[in-house]
Amino acid sequence: MVSDFRKKKLLFIFKVIFDADESGEAEKKDFDLFLEKISKLLGWKESDVVYQVARDSLAEIWKGISCGADVNKDGKVTADEWLAMWDLPESVCRSCFNDWQKLFCKVFFYIQDKSSDGAVDCQEFVDVHVAIGLPREGASEAFKKLAQGKPSISWEEYQERYAEYFLSEDENAPGNWLFGSDRFNE
Repeated sequence: MVSDFRKKKLLFIFKVIFDADESGEAEKKDFDLFLEKISKLLGWKESDVVYQVARDSLAEIWKGISCGADVNKDGKVTADEWLAMWDLPESVCRSCFNDWQKLFCKVFFYIQDKSSDGAVDCQEFVDVHVAIGLPREGASEAFKKLAQGKPSISWEEYQERYAEYFLSEDENAPGNWLFGSDRFNE
């Protein structure tokens, strides 16, 4: 069973990232809306290779999420289905779940690493979080906690923080700040 603490984090990310239109359910169109927001921030055009790679990657992420969570196969993932997915036994669609998680981690890192220097700094972190609707002031403070006083987060550190966000029960884990402020604690 998913703990109350993890449940808050998982519901927060579900609402902020995966339910982009705030309908209460995640659908393929939410991923298209997320791509629109990020493309606007980064200046991507539909004809750009990076846009096409992002579009294809987000389609694969949606496919993985729906494979693991859309139990009734209606093309929508509810918050309850999302939470249940995190409590699945290893034998149930684990390979697609792992694939989409790795891809989402990579995509989100590279979206934030606008300078393509292999690290995410505070300004890059804040810009992306503001673009997806999180408050600027919370994002800046979150980065400080996430980076633990360092000016940037490397890919290796990012992967560790990502795992902490989704899997850690430690309320003090720096990864809890990966997606901005601790609004999930409200």
